[in-house]
Amino acid sequence: MRFDEVLTRPDGPAVAEEVAALRRSGRHVIEGVHQVSPREYWQFRLDLDEHRQRWTLDRSDQPTISYRDGVLDISDGPAQDTFEHSTVAEGVVRMAAPELMLRWGRGPESFHPVLVQHVGRHSILVTFEHRDDPATRTTLVVDERDGIARRSLEYGEATVVTSVHAVDPDEVLPPVHFEPLTEWIRPDY
Repeated sequence: MRFDEVLTRPDGPAVAEEVAALRRSGRHVIEGVHQVSPREYWQFRLDLDEHRQRWTLDRSDQPTISYRDGVLDISDGPAQDTFEHSTVAEGVVRMAAPELMLRWGRGPESFHPVLVQHVGRHSILVTFEHRDDPATRTTLVVDERDGIARRSLEYGEATVVTSVHAVDPDEVLPPVHFEPLTEWIRPDY
């Protein structure tokens, strides 16, 4: 990966591939918070199994949605879909597979990476720029140890992953319980 140098739009797809190469495949449970405004947020738990191409997303503010066996099950009812496309239904799902985000300068994507830097002890900070407005920037922090995004800032909204756990493929998770947030979530980069 090219660190600490300005990148151009054609560099984006290669950066996405390098980020994808960091990821450890398998089943992961990812918990976090998506903040819409200073006082508006929702919590989530994502159970993602890449081998079986399925995921379940529990949110504190909406019913559970899921993808399994080629079917995306959302509040509007089930619909046929592909695994990759199903992750568009909820952007937080793509925190587990950041190379699927629409930010890497591929084809019609509006954003592309302009800078990749180390941040903290084990993380990579990627800064993205909008094709038509270079002053519009977003950022993404990816953990080098597992390739899962830990923090995303875009258009004033933030997604913060607070925990990541590898689980056995057949493990049954307990029902989700969201504890109220009482303080700022400190980063662990």
